[in-house]
Amino acid sequence: MARRLPPLNSLRAFEAAGRHLSFTKAAIELTVTQAAISHQVKALEDNLNVALFRRLPRQLELTRAGHLLLPVVRSSFDSISHSVAELRKLTARSELTVRLAPSFAAKWLSPRLEGFRQLHPEIELSLTHSNEVVDFTRQAIDLAVTYGKGDWPDRVAERVLTLDFFPVCAPSFLKGPHPLTSAINLCHHKLLHDSSYKNWSAWVSLAGLGDVDPKRGTVMDDTNVLMQAAIDGLGVALGSSRFIAGDLAAGRLVNPFGPVLHDDHAYYVVCPLANLKRPEVRGFRDWLIGQAE
Repeated sequence: MARRLPPLNSLRAFEAAGRHLSFTKAAIELTVTQAAISHQVKALEDNLNVALFRRLPRQLELTRAGHLLLPVVRSSFDSISHSVAELRKLTARSELTVRLAPSFAAKWLSPRLEGFRQLHPEIELSLTHSNEVVDFTRQAIDLAVTYGKGDWPDRVAERVLTLDFFPVCAPSFLKGPHPLTSAINLCHHKLLHDSSYKNWSAWVSLAGLGDVDPKRGTVMDDTNVLMQAAIDGLGVALGSSRFIAGDLAAGRLVNPFGPVLHDDHAYYVVCPLANLKRPEVRGFRDWLIGQAE
């Protein structure tokens, strides 16, 4: 059955005027003229064939009919407003800008991102990549994944991923005049370093190889480039099982010997505490930690 309802604009004008008991205040709220409010209310009264206000010299009063109608109209508008707000939440898309360490993004995060997209289709990710520590006061970054000790001041840092390190090389290094079937032969091969000599120095000390100089070879500032160099036979690198499991399984790299070095650094998800008030920041942070667990 068709509903016989008064015009919506007339109901809006009546509800605002009835709430304020003033045509002037209702006009300000709805950004129209006082005359327009008066006209809409009169049109509603004519439609219903009943007076809704007593128009006194300096004020308005609701009639009995006005008292009956106002709570119904107000409740209806409140319900509509709530439903519209919920619908907007369903269709709204939030953008989240995340700074990622390149190796973490390429080798660990990328294969998992589709799972996050399916869980949170309302969040648009904008991913940038750098090994530098983020200055959240100067950069428009919501969240970062950074390699370090987690001791950044004025930041909330949660550990996501720890790494292990062990020598890796192309399979061809297991042959030839100085095969890497023994750690002693490392002194005959070029070492490949990730950003600094720190990891090789720690590994050589752990292995007790006094004849191997850990501060020689090529330094590269990107782990992805470093691992590709090892695959291409340019030298021996320290790899982590988190990032090269696929290369080991496919035979592109081999782990000729141990031991395994465990670093005191890790990948942390980092942001200012205030950023966690945004549900999309909190959601991505919690999802990352859950994936690592």
